[in-house]
Amino acid sequence: MNVSIGFIQPKVRFGNIDYNIERIESLLNSLGSFDLIVMPELVYTGYIFRDRREAIRIAERYGGKIISHIEKISDKYSSAVVAGAPELDDGRIYNSAYIAYKGVVLDTYRKLHLFYREKEWFDPGDKPLKVYDLNGFRLGVMICFDWRFPEVARILSLKGADVIAHPSNLVYDYAYTVALARAVENNVYVITSNRVGTDNRAGMRIRFKGMSQIVSPNMEILYRARKYREDAKTVEVDISIARDKMATKLNHLFKDRRVEFFSPLVETVYVEE
Repeated sequence: MNVSIGFIQPKVRFGNIDYNIERIESLLNSLGSFDLIVMPELVYTGYIFRDRREAIRIAERYGGKIISHIEKISDKYSSAVVAGAPELDDGRIYNSAYIAYKGVVLDTYRKLHLFYREKEWFDPGDKPLKVYDLNGFRLGVMICFDWRFPEVARILSLKGADVIAHPSNLVYDYAYTVALARAVENNVYVITSNRVGTDNRAGMRIRFKGMSQIVSPNMEILYRARKYREDAKTVEVDISIARDKMATKLNHLFKDRRVEFFSPLVETVYVEE
């Protein structure tokens, strides 16, 4: 079965929710129809918060508006949407991705692996990894720095994901290359959506370079976006390719795993110098 999957790569301004919504809508309008679109991490708010209190305050003020907009666009395009935004829940604040389908927010994924000063702004994710069975494809979600932990993509793939959405605000260039590895080692499509624009506040300055990409299970870059400029793209992909886990006629990617030797993966002890 073929489905249309893609991303938008908007310019984001910190705290300017209306501007960010306008850029999201403009880029979506340039695409036409699609089955899945992935937006960057914290696409509605910007990335660099002064402190945890600011993150909570912004989520309190704009959370309802953000959720309504995600539902609106997923309804308008009758599609699945993955979009990053802070999520406030019972006094805790998460760096989350909202998963919506045909006008309804199905769930949120809360980033498990917080990067650098995100540990000052957010609580670590507390939900198990989950796969969403949508119309013709199965979707898994991870956020930005989760790419550094191969167990995340592997668990999503073991749970049946055909496509992994990867909302990001990347700062490491090699993250783009690692996404190819995550795709081929699990035989899945990976969509990395990265923003452009600059956050310059709280003693930090980050210029986000974009280069969002769609990667095939065969480690092909189906499309890579422009650097430092807005972009948007969808491609039609064959989901059956992601469901064929035979590396050769005699090798199955998952059945050949020697799990009896994998127990160190879940042990907390590790070797230090």
